[in-house]
Amino acid sequence: MVRSIAILLLAVAMSPAAGLAAAAASSLINTTCAALEPVDSSDYCVSVLSGDPAAAAATDVRRVAAAAVNLTSPPSRPRGRCVKMVHMLANVTADLGAGRFSDASEIMSFATEYPEMYDMLLMEGKAEKDPISQETGEDDVLVHLTDHITNLLHK
Repeated sequence: MVRSIAILLLAVAMSPAAGLAAAAASSLINTTCAALEPVDSSDYCVSVLSGDPAAAAATDVRRVAAAAVNLTSPPSRPRGRCVKMVHMLANVTADLGAGRFSDASEIMSFATEYPEMYDMLLMEGKAEKDPISQETGEDDVLVHLTDHITNLLHK
């Protein structure tokens, strides 16, 4: 019985329909990332979005943007500024869902400033070394990528 189920699952996974769905998602991610400015972020964009199930399943740029927003949400960290960014990203998600692309793009532009603020707050506290500088750098790159994707909807 288990062997029959395994064979059936393998057959479905190898079916042309499954391959077409994956190719379409990959094509949408590639097309979206290729349209970004600056163009040099395209490879990073493809690698990040291709690894995300929601982005891979997206059927339009709006859903790719929503997946990028979810990837951008900072993990739970004890940083007060993260709370503000989380609220901003929730507003971006709501605006995307309602088709208010201009509003989503504007809010996302403001959100790009938050990762840099994390470092500034630590330095103001006289920290000898930023214990989260790598995370902050990754947050910064990802929030800018998401900003570029939401800008595609606004054009």
